Amino acid sequence: MAKQSFKMNQSRNGSANGGSPTEFELLLGSYENMNSRGLVRQGRILNIDSDYVYVDVGDKSDGIITIEEISSGGNIDISSISLGSFIEVFVGSYDDKLGYLICSREKAKSVYVLDDIERVCNENELIKGTVVAKTKGGLIVDLNGVTGFLPGSQIDVKLTRDFDAFLGKTLELKVISVDKKSCNVIISRRKVIEDEIKKLKENVLTDIKEGDELEGIVKNITDYGVFVDLGGMDGLIYITDISWKRISHPSEILSLGQKINVKVIKYDEEKHRVSLGYKQLFNDPWKNIQDRHKTGDIVEGVIINITDYGAFVELDDDVEGLIHLSEMSWEKKQIDPKTFLTKGQRVKASILSLEPETRKLSLSLKRLTESPWNLFKDKYPAGNVVEGTVKNVYEFGVSVELEENLEGYIKQNDFSWTKRTKHPHELFKAGDRIKAIVLNIDEEKQRIYLGIKQLTESPWTNIKDRYSVGTAVSGKVSNITEFGIFVQLEEGIEGLIHNSKIPDNFMKDNDISTGSMINAEIIMLDTNEQKIGLSLINVNQK
Repeated sequence: MAKQSFKMNQSRNGSANGGSPTEFELLLGSYENMNSRGLVRQGRILNIDSDYVYVDVGDKSDGIITIEEISSGGNIDISSISLGSFIEVFVGSYDDKLGYLICSREKAKSVYVLDDIERVCNENELIKGTVVAKTKGGLIVDLNGVTGFLPGSQIDVKLTRDFDAFLGKTLELKVISVDKKSCNVIISRRKVIEDEIKKLKENVLTDIKEGDELEGIVKNITDYGVFVDLGGMDGLIYITDISWKRISHPSEILSLGQKINVKVIKYDEEKHRVSLGYKQLFNDPWKNIQDRHKTGDIVEGVIINITDYGAFVELDDDVEGLIHLSEMSWEKKQIDPKTFLTKGQRVKASILSLEPETRKLSLSLKRLTESPWNLFKDKYPAGNVVEGTVKNVYEFGVSVELEENLEGYIKQNDFSWTKRTKHPHELFKAGDRIKAIVLNIDEEKQRIYLGIKQLTESPWTNIKDRYSVGTAVSGKVSNITEFGIFVQLEEGIEGLIHNSKIPDNFMKDNDISTGSMINAEIIMLDTNEQKIGLSLINVNQK
């Protein structure tokens, strides 16, 4: 209020009346312009207690820095500072509750880093940064203590979906924009690549043509390929054209300064862009592969990569194949490939399939040993009666443990000839001991199929001895549907009276419902499909 009152008095005197500013007015103007917020200042230490260091930053209010920040992140021994000495700080906002400006040593350092980044941006220079994290829209990069954002669209000249591949890598980048106030830095790797490619346009070799074999020197190696000095212009070998084998980085094959021969794959005369190939100078290991390998052959190779779904093997002739997880062991339980195999391990495998057109080679370890299912075929032949314990009840069947690591499966329609069930748990529960008959063994699916109803003779076996077309029968209505009436003729044997074979008003006139007895004529008998067709036309219900 005192300052406000003074300003009001000032307007009544001095410059407000058109006169020259008084000395006091000039002093007050200087006081009003003292604002250090958002700046880095040399603060003179006024006091130190257990929580804060108090500094004079040349502002209307003094500032405070926490002892914790100075000790842990400020690289300063608290015992080495004393009253009257100076410390460089970033001046933040005023805290009404504490009555001080909140200052920071760490932010002061960040401001200088941001100054350097801003200079790099203005001078169009390159900056190195390490990828520390990924987000939905791109990558977070550490730029010497300040984090920058690398948008997904700025990672490469081509669309990049695999952000994980860049985690932990140090990249050369260009700074697109810097907002020091919000500490927001946007960077680009794409512009670095584009500049490299642009350099190819600077020198034009007029007599170059596709298919030429040229000599050059490896000039630069990047994640995506190798730039080669051709003595008049630069050419690019993309990583996919360096080796017929799978490689993670071009440096696995080529090195800086190496003199190499290359083949011109494509020359864009308009854009002055040369695409080169290195692997094209060597024989493609997939060429004539069927002359060297065929399905069933046993081959040797080295494990070069292990994934969740299997292991990649490089054969001695540089062809790569995959041992799928399912082809590592005959055991049905899932295994972890990394506990089963190790990178660099030399293994033998059997060729399951060979597809030269798609360059796919499927290998198997388990096929080198006899399948236990060959033994199971002899031990559990079709028609053999077995006994086991219900292990699991599924929606459409049950599994039965016959011995350790061996289960049989009973489909729902193999439970009974006559009983209808909505769900297997109506008849079975885990732990039940049951008898069944072996129906067949599917070695490919590694499953033994069992049946319970097959233990007894089907009621349809001698159906023609009991029923024939044209004869009259009587039975109980078991179900009434939209398309007709099901009639139970005996246990497990039903016939269908289709709507077209039911006289008009028959249901009303005879008061038919589920459980009613009804007379009908057999008009169709199919033992293969186990179907009986009935008719009510011209049939006396009495």
